[in-house]
Amino acid sequence: MKWHKSVNCGCKINLRLKVTGKRADGFHELSSCFLFLPFPGDLLTVEDADTLTLECPGCPELENESNLVWRAAELFAAAAGITPAWHITLEKRVPIAAGLGGGSADAGALFALLNEHYAALPQDELEKLAFSLGADVPFFLKRSSAWVTGAGEYFEYFENLPEIPEVLIVNPAFPVSAKWAYVNMPKKLISPDDPAEKAKFLAGKCDWQSFCLNDLAPAVMDKFPLLRILEEKLRDYWALAVQMSGSGPSLFALFETGQAAIAAEKLRKDFASMAGMRIFAGGKEW
Repeated sequence: MKWHKSVNCGCKINLRLKVTGKRADGFHELSSCFLFLPFPGDLLTVEDADTLTLECPGCPELENESNLVWRAAELFAAAAGITPAWHITLEKRVPIAAGLGGGSADAGALFALLNEHYAALPQDELEKLAFSLGADVPFFLKRSSAWVTGAGEYFEYFENLPEIPEVLIVNPAFPVSAKWAYVNMPKKLISPDDPAEKAKFLAGKCDWQSFCLNDLAPAVMDKFPLLRILEEKLRDYWALAVQMSGSGPSLFALFETGQAAIAAEKLRKDFASMAGMRIFAGGKEW
């Protein structure tokens, strides 16, 4: 019987992203609170085949060897000493280059799925393999939120995640290069994180307005003024906090219970003329 397995890859938002340094290898050191979200999430399906093939319904431009999923399959096969003979179907639901870790989530999910099936690599080796593909990829080996440090390779998974307000995500339908965001961030912002913010978060006593910080946001939002317009609009809807996720351009807003869906509906109406804008809240896309 052919092996066949599907998984929802999920995505992430960076509730907090502090850039604390730059390493000699070019990676930036971070102190970041990664919140794993099961929605939106790409659907990844893997099944035995004669050769390695990748199918992305509706996104044929992703069906090539540069896709992180394809690269993850080849890397795993080489490390495990097996032939990469799988047909992989990737149904994209997370916007591309959106600061939500969609591609990294896909690769991480594939690594985890293959290693679960073949039991070929110890966890530490799997994490190193994932990191070689991208700084965010190791985070997605486990579907759990964490405080992330280093360049993305060190995790402190939360045993008891503090209560998080409702999340609304808005993607304005244009990509942002993560490399550009890091290169152009104000260098004066590179500094140690405030340990008090982490302590208050873990105790469930943080002030969301001050906690939700992103050192990459100023440069990206200056380049794309629409993001500041969206930010102000979300604040008008009584968001507890609004911030950019990752390298952008997606914004997230935190709301009291029952308010995220109301804000999503208002945002959709207020920006009805904006083709391609995507809004996620309350487990659905608006």
